[in-house]
Amino acid sequence: MKEFVISDTHFFHANIIKYCSRPFADVEEMNTVMVNNWNSVVSPDDTVFHVGDFSFGKIENVAAIRKQLNGKIILILGNHDRNPRQMKESGIDEAYNKLVIVRRDRTVLFHHRPWVGPFQHRFHIYGHVHNSG
Repeated sequence: MKEFVISDTHFFHANIIKYCSRPFADVEEMNTVMVNNWNSVVSPDDTVFHVGDFSFGKIENVAAIRKQLNGKIILILGNHDRNPRQMKESGIDEAYNKLVIVRRDRTVLFHHRPWVGPFQHRFHIYGHVHNSG
């Protein structure tokens, strides 16, 4: 079993193609390519920590994409995601507003946006800042 981290897939978000200069003609092509790329790396036994903005639009979109993706998905909610209950009802395995885990004696904070409050965690993994840096 492997663990992966990803953020800001924005499945079904047509405008993200323009906003972030994604190389797709339309949302259908984007979704298909991202699902294929995901499944070429992630096996059914793997875990994916998704650091927010999984999908855009209708809650039914979450279930439609989730059915196609390999692995257990632990979602840290982004500003485009629904509440944890709705996300789990749509097939997401676990959903949190933020998540702190310990791996190999290292404390890791997962949060969709960069954390600006008191910080006692050694590592901080976040998304949200598209095409920055």
